[in-house]
This record gives sequence, structure tokens and C-alpha cells, in this order.
Amino acid sequence: MNTKPECYGKMFPPVVETAHNKPVAGKVFGYEVDYRGLVVHKREAMVDRDAWQHCLECPDFNGCYQLSTATMLMQLAVKTAPQSLY
Repeated sequence: MNTKPECYGKMFPPVVETAHNKPVAGKVFGYEVDYRGLVVHKREAMVDRDAWQHCLECPDFNGCYQLSTATMLMQLAVKTAPQSLY
């Protein structure tokens, strides 16, 4: 039986909803958007290099990276889809 680690496909954080003033993280990559009132004061992308090294050594790396990337792209597509007029 081929079991995948719990972190499989979760290198990137969810991007559908932007969290205000708190870090959002996947296993390797993360971000934080700092708002002051209605204005974005700071945007920061983060990389956990130790987690990245761990991922590089994982035998499931290629499939995990592909699933992580595809998931993030689908979330971005949903996030940027136009609102229905109906």
C-alpha cells in the first residue's frame, strides 16, 4: 500500500482568503499581509529552508510539489474568478 505523508500536497498555504495581520503557512512556504486600517502596510513571503531541505530528501517530492502547485493555482483561479451577475 502506497501511503503518503500527512503533509503531501501542502507545501504552499491556502491563498483563497487573505488573512489580515497574521502569518499563513504551508509546510514550506508562507506569507503575511500587514494591514493598517484599510491599507496594506507590508507584504512578506516566507520560506522555511529546513522544511524545504526535508522535502527535497522525501521520495514523494515530485508528486507532492506538483500537487501543491496545482492546488495553489486552482485556489488562485477561484479567488480571481469574476462574481456571477445572477
